[in-house]
Amino acid sequence: MEITLGIDASGMAKTQKVKKTMTEEEANEVRAKNEEVRKEREEAAEKIANKFACFKRDFLSAPIWKAMKAVVDKTAAPKPCQIDYRKDEKFWVFPSAEDVSVTFEVNFQTVEDQSLARIFLLELNDSKRSVMNAPGVIYHDKTMPENVVRLFPGAMKARTSNGSITF
Repeated sequence: MEITLGIDASGMAKTQKVKKTMTEEEANEVRAKNEEVRKEREEAAEKIANKFACFKRDFLSAPIWKAMKAVVDKTAAPKPCQIDYRKDEKFWVFPSAEDVSVTFEVNFQTVEDQSLARIFLLELNDSKRSVMNAPGVIYHDKTMPENVVRLFPGAMKARTSNGSITF
């Protein structure tokens, strides 16, 4: 699925050119106004960028939010789903009546990145012993998790031997 969002920038203020026929005072006024216009456009661009970032966050996290809301409201859990959020990376949401499990597939390109990720996830898993109520973390770097293979058989076909780690 692809989504394209557009921005209508026709209403944004435009800068003026400093003409050779202008006096030094007129040119300085135009430069000052242009500086104000640039600041306004920069602020507007930052607001738009933040809205796009929030949209992406909200759009991609909607299945997780919906599943967690169903647990809290004690309503019927939605169906498990797969979200393709990057090239060669996805996550799966597995809701049940009591909890929500999210499985992420992350693609590490280099052997060094794969090794660091493995060490980090092992340490995270070991830290559960000393942290109360820590979320469960299980990593899989050789095989896909059983629930993913069972409910999404196509996930195994799409997976390549490119260093994906699923947790």
